[in-house]
Amino acid sequence: MKEVNKTKHIPVLFDEVIKGLSLVPGKIVVDATLGGGGHARAFLQEVLSNGTVIAIDTDLQAIERFTKGADAVVREAIENGRCKIFHGNYSALKEIVTRAGEEKVDAIFADLGFSSDQIEDAGRGLSFQLDGPLDMRLDQSSFLTAARIVNTYTQSEIEKILREFGDEPQARRIAQAIGKRRKEKEFSTTSELRELILDIYPKKLRYAQKIHPATKTFQALRIAVNSELDHLKQFLEASVELLRTKGRLAVITFHSGEDRVVKKFFKEQAQGCICPPDFPVCRCGRISIVRLISKKPVTAGTAEESKNPRARSAKLRIVEKI
Repeated sequence: MKEVNKTKHIPVLFDEVIKGLSLVPGKIVVDATLGGGGHARAFLQEVLSNGTVIAIDTDLQAIERFTKGADAVVREAIENGRCKIFHGNYSALKEIVTRAGEEKVDAIFADLGFSSDQIEDAGRGLSFQLDGPLDMRLDQSSFLTAARIVNTYTQSEIEKILREFGDEPQARRIAQAIGKRRKEKEFSTTSELRELILDIYPKKLRYAQKIHPATKTFQALRIAVNSELDHLKQFLEASVELLRTKGRLAVITFHSGEDRVVKKFFKEQAQGCICPPDFPVCRCGRISIVRLISKKPVTAGTAEESKNPRARSAKLRIVEKI
């Protein structure tokens, strides 16, 4: 594994997450997406001396960066088992919590965004602004890459990915251009794909929209490469099962697709009886499993947005186990 540097990542909605999870000493909390470790460090401060933080990340470099950069408090917590770190996908939450020696936990947190460390690593191929291999894998041991998708998937499959995961209105045009270009030369770098999209994107739309024309395509490919929405659904289901009564689940999303998944799941879990209003007694037997801490997502204020532009699209949703 190559040498990793100190994290550059700034956690978003930091105060809102800490307040929303209502952590106190002695609690067991899961940071399902360790990333730069900013939230995990704060969780430790809230639950120590006899509490525990279980941290998970699919990126081995993130784990190495966190452990190597650990301060005295974190190092001691790791040594005495109060901070337990696992390499894996958060969709395996139940298995990991069991491996950590726990049956139930008091709080679970997930930040679904990519860390600045990952985005600014050109070798990951996550950013269209940096020239690098068309990779996009979070877990470097996995098989599927963005290059494999654009070079081997059918045009209709690529169009479906761009439309469903990126909400890209030019999905068909881009997929057709990819199909034509790869007949001459396969894609291998982020800049090749970025330039293709710039060349074929309608000029009227290019100048009218606020984001770069390649933004949604790169987002969609990243989601497909890492099976992000499938993993998210599995994580949410496991989280509700693992929480103790009054335990809280907090999730930060960054794009509409994942936010729809979280919003829909929370609403369904909070819904009680679904029998028609004219039924004299409940026949469905459905009960609420969680309660919504707030009906609308928590978003960043102007002060945080100015300091950390990544916070502009962040949405925090929190529920409490009933």
